[in-house]
Amino acid sequence: MTAFHEGGHALVAIHTDGALPVYKATIVPRGNSLGMVAQLPDKDMTNWSRRQMLAWLDVLMGGLVAEELIFGENELTSGPSSDLQQATRMAREMVTIYGMSTEVEHVSHNYSDNGRSMSSETRLLIEKEMKKLLDRAYNNAKTILTTRERELRALANALLEHETLTGSQIKDLLAKIKSQQQRPQSCTVEAQGSSRSNPSVVAASAAAANAQGVAPIGS
Repeated sequence: MTAFHEGGHALVAIHTDGALPVYKATIVPRGNSLGMVAQLPDKDMTNWSRRQMLAWLDVLMGGLVAEELIFGENELTSGPSSDLQQATRMAREMVTIYGMSTEVEHVSHNYSDNGRSMSSETRLLIEKEMKKLLDRAYNNAKTILTTRERELRALANALLEHETLTGSQIKDLLAKIKSQQQRPQSCTVEAQGSSRSNPSVVAASAAAANAQGVAPIGS
């Protein structure tokens, strides 16, 4: 579960415009965290853009979506709780502090008292805008992981085998999977006609086997 959870974070980060580069992914427990994906900027950052904040929300949803996709809604764990807390806080700040909501517009609202100092209409509007941002992030993560489930499974298998992967190792793994998917059709037909295992399973397993082990997100 942790391998797929962290793999979901990493995969969404790699395929989302504006997300910080993945430095490493690990399923080695630390404290209360069962694993984490660490991201580091290419250069010093003093401000976050709206594009980067939206990307951060997408990445935060990646662990929850991966658990749902692979194990089903009934097997969803408490692992994404920290991710949801971070995502909710970020969405609220975008709406109430940074003026990044078209409905609330360029107004700063003090939420230190949980919104008791503002009108009920304003609170409802803020909550509506927050939910819109979070739903958008969830749907973006779901689209990425649904269309790249083969990559997610290979990445999770590689994490299970090596426990920790660097960002470069993850990219190498995904590149191998992509190259295998782009092989000529004749090669695929020939493999299917033989007595060997299903080529898609072989490709994912080989990619995982070839991976060498060496602001975090984690369960």
